[in-house]
Amino acid sequence: MNKDDCKALSHLATRARHVLETNIHPFWKEKLFNEQTQTFYSYIDQHGRPDTTHPLNAILLTRMLWAYSAVYEQSGDTDCLRLAEAAYKTLLNSFRDPLYGGIFYQIQADSTPLVLQKRTFAQAFSIIALARYAKATGSNEALLEARNTHELLLQHAQTVRGGFTDTLTRDWRDEADEHIWWMNSQGAPFIFNSQLHMLEAAIELQEAAPSGKGSNQIKDQITFILQWFLDYTNNHLFVSISDQAKPIDETINFSNELETAYLLRRAARLCGDIQRVDPLCTALVRNVMLLAQDKTHGGLFFSSHGQQGLNRCKVWYVHAEAMVALLDAYEATKESCFLNWATELWKFIEEHLIDWEGGEWFSSAKNPYTDEVSIQQQRTRDNRTGKEKASAYKCPYHTVRACLEINRRVNQLTTPAR
Repeated sequence: MNKDDCKALSHLATRARHVLETNIHPFWKEKLFNEQTQTFYSYIDQHGRPDTTHPLNAILLTRMLWAYSAVYEQSGDTDCLRLAEAAYKTLLNSFRDPLYGGIFYQIQADSTPLVLQKRTFAQAFSIIALARYAKATGSNEALLEARNTHELLLQHAQTVRGGFTDTLTRDWRDEADEHIWWMNSQGAPFIFNSQLHMLEAAIELQEAAPSGKGSNQIKDQITFILQWFLDYTNNHLFVSISDQAKPIDETINFSNELETAYLLRRAARLCGDIQRVDPLCTALVRNVMLLAQDKTHGGLFFSSHGQQGLNRCKVWYVHAEAMVALLDAYEATKESCFLNWATELWKFIEEHLIDWEGGEWFSSAKNPYTDEVSIQQQRTRDNRTGKEKASAYKCPYHTVRACLEINRRVNQLTTPAR
């Protein structure tokens, strides 16, 4: 590694630690938990004010459980351990379905179940969070909960070897009408987000408690993604497909592709299959960076929609996932272009996405484009996911993971081998 690369890596690690410790970490430790009621807020508006009546979504809770557990695992922060324990109890006491297993998607402020569907996306995040909590704390109970939910998904949602349907009823029946929700407006039987996070769930389980069965399941899931979702002609991933493996929506989702690149590598290492995915992972990152970069104003656009062109919104999680993917690609290839891109992107993040006064990151950077299409794109994005600081759509998972991964990977790259 040359001196310039080493200097750039050290700078990224220093800044990521600073942002985590002074901006992200305090927000999620201080703003989300009501000490008097020992409950979590489900919504924090853009000014940092909690809404005590808003329903609590499983995505927010499980991602908080994962984030608190991951920070505790890396730093030993006892406040995060306490919050992880509180989130774990909430998941088991309020979200776990006592009749059919798995978790409810959403509960009301008084903990009454509100959305009872078994959405694969949410079930996957309960496994991810429980497995990480088990790994961080040594909890056998949490590991058993994660395994039980995973077995239910394998039994009821895995309709093709390695592939999981999108949404089922409370009692795990697959009905087409149940598939339609905000993340799957066309009712596709298979959406990529569910496959990706079920792969991540298998990864977290395998890392918490390695087994030959887990390794084989990971290999099957990699095969399904490559055979069903990969557009081999363009090295991109379809966001949704039919049960005949035909693309329903050919949007290029930049965040999905960046996250996939490093999760595929991580998964492949666990099952001894790295050679099959290594070139693809690098290609995914390179292709996204060439297509998504705003060469005029900096940052990354949100997506590409074929004839409709680029969606110019600059959403926080796309940038967080890009930082991990770029360092992963640099680690795999030692090509300085990936590190250079990461350095430029981090500068954009600090200047345009981090809320230095209120804590955490803004949902998106201010859109500098004033044409009607771009204005409408930003309006649609704001209406869909809001401008709030915390909600079902604005969780600590992406920002916390980006900072933790930057530190971990830089340490790995710059520590001399013994």
